[in-house]
Amino acid sequence: MSNDPPEPSANPLGTTMRIDLSPEMLEEARRGKPRSEGRRRTGPIITIPKPRAVAAAGGVDFQQLLQNIYDAAIITDLGGAIVMVNVRANQFFLAAPGQLTHESVLGLICGTDESLLPTIIEALKANRFVLMQAFCQRTDGTYFPAEISVNRLHLGAADHLSFFVRDITLRKEQEDRLRTGHTALQNASSGVVITGLGGQIEYWNPAFLSYFAITEVPEVEGHDLRDFLCVPETVDEVIDTTGSGGTWSGELEMKRANGSAFFAQVSVAANLNTDGEPVGMVFSVLDVTPQKRAQQQLQAYATELHERNAQMQEDLNIASELHRAFLPADFQVFPPGAAPGEAQLRIRNLYFPSGTIGGDFFDIRVLSDHEVALFISDVMGHGIRAALVVATVRGLIEQLRPLAGDPGAFLTQLNATYTTIFKHLGGTVIFSTALYAVIDTRTGVLRCANASQPRPYILRRAESRCEQLSMSAGGRPTALGILPDARYATSEVRLAPDDLLLLYTDGLSEVESPDGDLYEGRRFEQTLRAHLHSPADALLDALLADAKTFSGSGIFEDDVCLLAVEVARLSSPSS
Repeated sequence: MSNDPPEPSANPLGTTMRIDLSPEMLEEARRGKPRSEGRRRTGPIITIPKPRAVAAAGGVDFQQLLQNIYDAAIITDLGGAIVMVNVRANQFFLAAPGQLTHESVLGLICGTDESLLPTIIEALKANRFVLMQAFCQRTDGTYFPAEISVNRLHLGAADHLSFFVRDITLRKEQEDRLRTGHTALQNASSGVVITGLGGQIEYWNPAFLSYFAITEVPEVEGHDLRDFLCVPETVDEVIDTTGSGGTWSGELEMKRANGSAFFAQVSVAANLNTDGEPVGMVFSVLDVTPQKRAQQQLQAYATELHERNAQMQEDLNIASELHRAFLPADFQVFPPGAAPGEAQLRIRNLYFPSGTIGGDFFDIRVLSDHEVALFISDVMGHGIRAALVVATVRGLIEQLRPLAGDPGAFLTQLNATYTTIFKHLGGTVIFSTALYAVIDTRTGVLRCANASQPRPYILRRAESRCEQLSMSAGGRPTALGILPDARYATSEVRLAPDDLLLLYTDGLSEVESPDGDLYEGRRFEQTLRAHLHSPADALLDALLADAKTFSGSGIFEDDVCLLAVEVARLSSPSS
């Protein structure tokens, strides 16, 4: 091939030939596919002898210009062998000075083979420029997207090729972001419209057209956003807010092209130029008409519900007052009405419901001049249902008075009747725990039967010890309402003067600490021992306060019911 420059074409500026090397070729290069497979040959292969060294070609001025070019500059012979590069080229390709010299430029451009150079040379002969989009490979094996312009250069009495490489990584990223953003806007379910500072519409997405039932572009192009608002003056409020770079959001009533109205949740942000100055507004419109209609209905329902809740709360308060009224809180001595020095038993209680209406309750009944019955129970759940169960159990206790002296028989019959009453409630098992005890003040004998209640404690003050009552049949037989044929045994223990009997529900014993420990462990007995000789009132208050501290929250998740009976003295049969 002659080194003489080709004759100039009629157009001294020529035209540009573009060559795009696809990203697929980059993937082939990464997989190590031979370059010859990456591009089909389009012309004959031109073989050029190895170039002579071109030292300081073009003189000092040329070298100064070359080294100060912003882009990477690579000078090759017509066979693609690199004869010189500038500093930027070494930086772009992570090469040491002189490392790229005599290498083939094709080794730096992904997806190329020997047919590329003849194509470029033929284009340059026709006085055309060549502009390439490709991926370049650095010496460390990494890649970057590049825009490469190729020109003919006459140096040292020979023709050469000059490759000017520009790293377009940032531009590619920006283009990808713009493309992604545009795609997102076009496919967004929210209507998006961009206006000028005065409200004139400049851009809209398909969802916006759909919301406003617009089928023809002229129906929106050049229009003012005010044309789509039932209250056009709202735009002025938005302009005042966003004109200073702020944002606005709210609910607007808007109108479609057919005149129908709908409600929209609208968010507006200022559209800023590169200097941060507002040049318009970006509206995001979401049709919330179904939600608005539902909200209006809910408001009507809420008013009605509020009235019903107020009535229900009043009913609950009355039920709670009745529940408390039935608790025998004034039964504090036995025999009833005995003077302080004549009392055989001193009785104290503490009731702390976790809600308006609790499910715990207790009862105290006089059976004879020397016998008193104690009943404590914990009904499943709270509220109205628990209150109804409590009322039912109270009625059953009254009916079972003939069995009141035998705790085992009493609970056995109570369970049978209870289960029969509540077994037909839609398959739901409604159970209750209960403990029934009878104290004989002549003998000091305590007879007791248990239906899954926590076992009572006896504080033997004269002996400075406390013990948990040992119960027959395993201590905690099944709760009421589960097994209709369950039988409950009676346990006996003897009480002595100054002893204290403590009955309680699991609302106290199952208080949980922040670490997951239960109060019924060592902490419960430690508190009892610490207040072994305290009066009953002080003991109950101490237990309640300590359990609150143990919980870490100061609140109880379940009802708490405590009943303490102190044996003041025993009577003789003749007394």
